[in-house]
Amino acid sequence: MVVFSKDVRIKGSVMGQKTVRFSDLSGQLIMRDDALARIVIQEHPELGDGPVEIEALADEALAIEKDALRVAVLDLYLPGEEVPRRVTLDAEAFGALVTEKSVGEVLAGARPVKRAGRPKRAAADS
Repeated sequence: MVVFSKDVRIKGSVMGQKTVRFSDLSGQLIMRDDALARIVIQEHPELGDGPVEIEALADEALAIEKDALRVAVLDLYLPGEEVPRRVTLDAEAFGALVTEKSVGEVLAGARPVKRAGRPKRAAADS
């Protein structure tokens, strides 16, 4: 997101400010607010300390969605390791690992993951 601001002056007085936005993907000028898309990058091999956001033209964002891959995102909890390993693989490659039933049957029969709730406060804290 490259943003340029310029004061608009009439007879030496500042009357307003004009902001111009550019797509972080293509560098194209984003002329209208309704053409602006916000893209949050959750994971990428070159990403540092967590998610980042960029701006792009809405058409560019829709093209990303159209070209999206069908993937399975797995967390592997291996014996003796405290932290899971996150793995992303092609959905068909994951399906090839399932040999007893269909992937749909395995997923439908799997138990839901319990989400960690907020820790309960001790009675003395109340």
